[in-house]
Amino acid sequence: MLPAGISDFAKDTVLSLLQEFFSKETNVGAELLYNGDPSISRIAIVDKYTVNLEDVDKRPSIVVVRGTQTWTRRGLGQFESSVGPNHADKFTDLVNGSVTCTCLSSQGLEAEKMAWFVFGFFQMFRKVIQKVTKIHDIQSIALGEEMAAETDSKAVVSVVPVSLSLLFNWSWTLEQRGPEFKDVDVRAYIKNAETFTQFMKSAKKIA
Repeated sequence: MLPAGISDFAKDTVLSLLQEFFSKETNVGAELLYNGDPSISRIAIVDKYTVNLEDVDKRPSIVVVRGTQTWTRRGLGQFESSVGPNHADKFTDLVNGSVTCTCLSSQGLEAEKMAWFVFGFFQMFRKVIQKVTKIHDIQSIALGEEMAAETDSKAVVSVVPVSLSLLFNWSWTLEQRGPEFKDVDVRAYIKNAETFTQFMKSAKKIA
């Protein structure tokens, strides 16, 4: 069974970056200040299906949704190098994917303001983000137009999306131990801030 991979990592990375940025009053002001304690946070920054539109009237929200992810298949078979005495082959590739940050508020101007902060943050801090995360490149950042969504109680919520196109670096190692395989063990580990997926193939000797 494969461990949690790039799909979860993409969304979690964007969520954590936004939560950190909105947790500083000097960045966004007191009215949009994020706190890990929901009882005192002025804004919700969550993933899909966590927010209820009825609650947006009390507290604005940013909802992070992951889009399609695709391997870019860079290089010849994504091969990078051979390592170790048992001929472990290291592979690496880039994953191209989209993440949408939807800003919701009962006030149109507030939704626009939140979206501008998200839009500006990923552009102005893109080099810093690339250094401290596994995001290889932020290829595009698109600020969408304001739309209206109606809740069950007929209240109108303003919605402004910010779409990100991101490239993530991902590596894995295939280790061969002998000429004949009897089982495969899949492991995930982190080394030097880089996440690896390791396929360990046990072997039995041929008589």
